[in-house]
Amino acid sequence: MTEKDLNILKSLLERTENLPDILHLRAAPLGYELTQNDKDLLLDTYQKLDDILKEVAAFINVKFPGRQDYIQPWNKIDFDTKIGGMKIVTTDREHTKSAWKKGMFDLKSLIKSLINEVRLLVDEENEMKRNPLFDENEWKKYLDKRLEKRADEADFFLDMIIEKGLINLDKSSVRKHFKSWFKETQNFDLQFKDGDFAIEDGDIQIVPDFDKNNIPEFLNWFEKKGNKFMDYLKEQGVNVKKGAKETIINNGNMIINKKSKIGKQTLNNGKEEKESNWSKANVIIALIVGIATIVGIVWQIMN
Repeated sequence: MTEKDLNILKSLLERTENLPDILHLRAAPLGYELTQNDKDLLLDTYQKLDDILKEVAAFINVKFPGRQDYIQPWNKIDFDTKIGGMKIVTTDREHTKSAWKKGMFDLKSLIKSLINEVRLLVDEENEMKRNPLFDENEWKKYLDKRLEKRADEADFFLDMIIEKGLINLDKSSVRKHFKSWFKETQNFDLQFKDGDFAIEDGDIQIVPDFDKNNIPEFLNWFEKKGNKFMDYLKEQGVNVKKGAKETIINNGNMIINKKSKIGKQTLNNGKEEKESNWSKANVIIALIVGIATIVGIVWQIMN
C-alpha cells in the first residue's frame, strides 16, 4: 500500500460526506411535486453516489481481493426501504429517511475501515523503508564487510600464493578473487555479529569467529576447499601453477611444525578427521532462536 491508496480512500470519504442533502426530496410530503431543479439535484446526487460505490468496489477488488470482510459489507449497502429483506415503496417519510441514513452510514463505515487498514499498512511500509534492516544497500555493505573479514582470515593463504608465485597476480587482485569466490560458492548468506548467529541455507546457525593467524584451522578447511578455489581462478582466466594447493598445504604444515613446542605435527587426514569450523557442516543449528531475538541482534549491529 502507498500514500496514494490512502489518499484515494480519503477522497472517497470526503466525496461521500459532501453529497447533497436530498432527504427532504426523497421523503417529501404527500402531494409535493418535484421541480426541475429538484429532479436535477436528485439525478446528480444518485450519479455521484453510484460513482463512489463503484470506486469503492474497485478498490476492494484490486487491493483486497477475496476479502469477504469488505465484500459483504459493500453488498449490504442499500438506500431503499425494506421489510423482511424485501424492497418496498412506502409513504412513511421516517422509514424512507431511516433507510437512506443507514445506507450512508454503512458506506462511510466501510470506507473508514479501509482507511484504517491502509493507514496501518502504509505506516508499516514506511517504517520498513526507514529501518536500515530493510535497506538493500545497507545489507550489501554489511555483506561486503563480512567478506572482507573472511579475506582477512585467509591472509596467510593469500600471502602464500604471492610469495610462492603460484599465480601471476598481486595481493589485492587475489583478495578480490577470494571474496568473489567465497560469496558465490560458500553459501554464506548473512552473519549478524562476530561469533554469533548466521543464516546459511535457510538455517539459523552459530558460526564461530576465526583468528587470521590460526593456520592449522585454515589449512584444515583449505584441504577441502582449495581445489575448488583454484578451479574458480582458472575459470576467471588466471594462470594457476600445477600443484598450487599442495604447495600451500605443505608450506603451511612446515610453518606449523616449526612453531610447535611438541615437535613435528601434521593435520589429521584420516577417516576421523575433525571438520573445520570454516565448514558449515560443523556449525550448531540454533533453530530455537526466535525471529525477534535475531532482529534484535541485527538492530544492535546496524546501530
